[in-house]
Amino acid sequence: MSSIDELVRRSVALKRELLDYARKPRFDRAFRQEIRARFGRVVVVEDEGELSNFFDWFVQQHRLHDGRTVIDLFVEAHPALPEAEREFLLGWRDVREGVFEVTGRDGPVLHTVNLVDDLPYRIRTNTDEPIFDKMPPGSFIGSRIVPVHDDWLLSGATARYSAQDRANAYGAAIRLATEQPALVFYNPQRLARAWELQRAQHAAFVAHFGSDEVTLGVDEVDKAIRGYWDAYSGEPGTAPPTDLDWLDYSAETVGVIYDPQTGLGMYADYALAEQAFADPDLMRRRRYKEIVRAYLHDDTVDPVPLQRLAARYPDNADRVLRAATGKPATTWHEHGEQLLRGQKSDWYASSHLPRLTVLSDRLAAHVRVGLHE
Repeated sequence: MSSIDELVRRSVALKRELLDYARKPRFDRAFRQEIRARFGRVVVVEDEGELSNFFDWFVQQHRLHDGRTVIDLFVEAHPALPEAEREFLLGWRDVREGVFEVTGRDGPVLHTVNLVDDLPYRIRTNTDEPIFDKMPPGSFIGSRIVPVHDDWLLSGATARYSAQDRANAYGAAIRLATEQPALVFYNPQRLARAWELQRAQHAAFVAHFGSDEVTLGVDEVDKAIRGYWDAYSGEPGTAPPTDLDWLDYSAETVGVIYDPQTGLGMYADYALAEQAFADPDLMRRRRYKEIVRAYLHDDTVDPVPLQRLAARYPDNADRVLRAATGKPATTWHEHGEQLLRGQKSDWYASSHLPRLTVLSDRLAAHVRVGLHE
C-alpha cells in the first residue's frame, strides 16, 4: 500500500479523534460564538450538509483567540503521532472549497476542474461506499477538500449535481467566488487579472471624483456611485443600485474610499471621524467618540479610514486614540496598528489580496445570460 493510500485510510480514524478532541469544554465558548455568528441564536438549517461543513470549518480553519486552530492544538496534544500523520493533519488547514466538474476517473482518483479557481484537482475519498460511481464525467460536486500529498481528499459534506443540473452548479460556484474571493486567487492568473482590474478601477475613481476619497451625504451616495460605475464601464444607465442597507438610520454622511491596495470601501459618518481627527476636543462629545470607537472596534469596518486619518493628522492621532480607548499612555505610533490588528484579524489575514472577484470565462458567460433572461 502506498503512503498516500495509507494516509487516506488513516484519515477516517484521525478525523474521528479530531472531532472528539474539538468537543472538549475548552472549545465550548468559541464554538457557541461562531455557530451563533453563522446561524443565529436558534440553529435552523435546511441542509444538514451546511451544519456538517460548519463543524469541518471550525476544527480545521477557525482561528482561536491565540491565533491557532483546533488542529494545531490536537497535534500538540499528541506528540506520539508519526511525522507523516502530523504533516497530513496540519495540511487540513489548507482547505479548498469549490464546485468541481468531473472530467474523468482513474481507479480511486476522480479527475476534476474547480469552477471557482479554474484549476485541476485529483480527488480521493476515504469512504468505503462507491460514491465515485455516482459522479460520472460531466457531473459536478460541491465540496471542501484537503491535501494528501499531491492529491486532495473530500472533507465535510458533498453536494452532487448532474450534468443536466449545470445551471445550479454554476450558480453555487458563483456564490462561492463572490462570497469568498480568496478562493479564486489560488489561480495566479486570476490574481494578476484582479490586481490589473483594481488598478484600473482606482484610476477611474480618481478621474471621476478628483481624488480616491470623497465624503457624500447619505442621499447623494447612490447617484454618485452609479455615476462612477457608468463612467468606468462606458455604458450609462447600466449600474445597479448601490447597497446601503448596512447604513444605520442615524448616519448623515458616507465616506467613499477607493484605496489602491484594499479596494472600494464605504464608511458611515466619515465626516464626523475626520472632524474628530482635525479637532480632538470634539472627542468629548458622545457622537464623535462613538464613531471613532466603532471604526476601531467593529470588525466589519476595515482599518483604512483610521489609517488615513491618522496619517493626515499625525499631531492629533494620539489624542484621538487615547480618548477612544480611555488609555492615557496610548500612542498611535506604538499601539495604533497593534489595536487594529487585534480587532480586525480576519481583514489583515486577507489584506494582501484584491477586493474584487474575477470569474472564469464560463461563469462570467453564465452571469451574462442570467442578466439578459
